[in-house]
Amino acid sequence: MRLFNYLEGIDVIKSDIRQYDAEISGVTAQSGRVTNNCIFVCIKGSKTNGNELAYEAMTKGASFLVVEEINDSVISSGLPYIMVENSRKALAKMCAKHAGNPERELKLIGVTGTNGKTSTCRILKEIYNCASISAESLGTLDGGLTTPDSEDFFPLIRSMFDRGKKVVVMEVSSHALALDKLYGVKFEGGIFTNLTPEHLDFHKDMQDYCDAKAKLFANTKWGLYNADDGYSKFVCRQSNGIDYTYSVNSNSDFKAINCNYYGIDGIEYDLAVRKRKIKIRSSLSGVFNVYNTMAAASAAYLDGIDVQFIERGIRSVKNVSGRLEKVELGDIPFSVFIDYAHTPDALENVLKCVCSFRKKGQKLTVLFGCGGDRDRSKRSVMGNIASKYADYVIVTSDNSRTENACDIIDEIMKGIDKSLPHTVIEDRKQAIEYAIENAEEDEIILLCGKGHEDYEIGKYGKRYFSEKEIAANAVCKRFKTQ
Repeated sequence: MRLFNYLEGIDVIKSDIRQYDAEISGVTAQSGRVTNNCIFVCIKGSKTNGNELAYEAMTKGASFLVVEEINDSVISSGLPYIMVENSRKALAKMCAKHAGNPERELKLIGVTGTNGKTSTCRILKEIYNCASISAESLGTLDGGLTTPDSEDFFPLIRSMFDRGKKVVVMEVSSHALALDKLYGVKFEGGIFTNLTPEHLDFHKDMQDYCDAKAKLFANTKWGLYNADDGYSKFVCRQSNGIDYTYSVNSNSDFKAINCNYYGIDGIEYDLAVRKRKIKIRSSLSGVFNVYNTMAAASAAYLDGIDVQFIERGIRSVKNVSGRLEKVELGDIPFSVFIDYAHTPDALENVLKCVCSFRKKGQKLTVLFGCGGDRDRSKRSVMGNIASKYADYVIVTSDNSRTENACDIIDEIMKGIDKSLPHTVIEDRKQAIEYAIENAEEDEIILLCGKGHEDYEIGKYGKRYFSEKEIAANAVCKRFKTQ
């Protein structure tokens, strides 16, 4: 593809390029991905300035630079440059062009919010598939970033389109929106689940966090908002489409009524919409899954999916990986669940859910930690929540990254009620083994924070870490030695 093709729709402020018909091999903002005859986009990040990598890009074969400013590094590279106002936006548009603009061929549904994105996406995907509309979901469960970078996102959805997918239901993170990773992408619809304190290491405050989420709805044909969340009225302010709401407790376009909770056996309710009721029955537990199933059902209804497929699709989802997932450990006298809860709101919701179905006198143990190099303000809050709902609390590590795990634990412990049963075991593997070795008859053990993740990130990088395997080995060891 020629250079002028990549520049379609991009406002060029200044350029010293004379040959716009040059053949281009690709576009990247990562020096490690530079190839011969590619465009290198200089991104100014929080830690590095892409301009400083211009010379390196030249030595690796880059032909052109995209920059926001011209400095000595750019000049010394000797590469022709294109100056733009926002290089992140330019990168997104160029990556889309390089992939053949697959976003224009697919129906994209974006789901944003602090909690519930993964489950909502999974459920909505299954509804589409039940209606014989080939759909795929994209997000946390795929093992990478919640929302991939532009260089990965567009080739990924191109491959989905090439495999015959018609719909992509995707998690859209506040980071991706704030950093314009999806700039120029038009969504069929957007769903807002909720907003609670999270990522405040990246966003300066909750309003900034909210404003980032709101950017999604400036590019959707319709928006669907959780009316029970106070931030909905702010998130919808950037909307350029038709707005709809869903709720349990508020006046809304879609409302869950006659809710019944059956513990680990699931939920049931009527979804009231336009003077009719859709019967929702799900194997997923807890009030938060009322919201997740309702968001998915409402979105499908807005997209014209027949009610029978909505009901069938929701029933088909028996569990979502790492979301209050029971670990199959054979015939043992206690139970172990894993959950991805890593925010105060998510931790409280899952603990409330377990408390709602445990039997009188049934012991509940929660094991959790907090991530390093992330929002520190939530640590003591989560400690307080754990003490409030669990009978026994085990505080441990959870992706400590470059921080000292003991320092993170100390901050969690500020919120722990020291008068209630608790222990600290820094090593997460040992903590899980301790919980299982000491589990009482009929006890519920809830492992929070990692959920679907099969790795742990420490100061030496990422290593394999499967809570399911650790739990299984601990059960085997305990009952073989008895």
